[in-house]
Amino acid sequence: MSHDAPDLEKLTAAPGSTPDTRGARTPARRDRARLAAAGIVGALIAAFAIVNLNDVKVHWLLTTGQTPLIIVIAVAFLLGMLVDRLLIRARRKRR
Repeated sequence: MSHDAPDLEKLTAAPGSTPDTRGARTPARRDRARLAAAGIVGALIAAFAIVNLNDVKVHWLLTTGQTPLIIVIAVAFLLGMLVDRLLIRARRKRR
């Protein structure tokens, strides 16, 4: 191949990027998008929890009691995150 011929990587690279940094830009955008989405979801959950400050009757595993709904929402959210992480870990082990 001649040094004067255009390089295939340069032809397929996105405008304004170099072949070495093109692959590095995509994960950074993906990470920013995930961070933004997580921030929006977190803000919505926080707003929902703050609006629901009333005490509710909760049947815990061993006892029943009055608990602020914000605590119930937070516990449910944290348990959901824990289950999600455990499922992701189990899926990665299978591969």
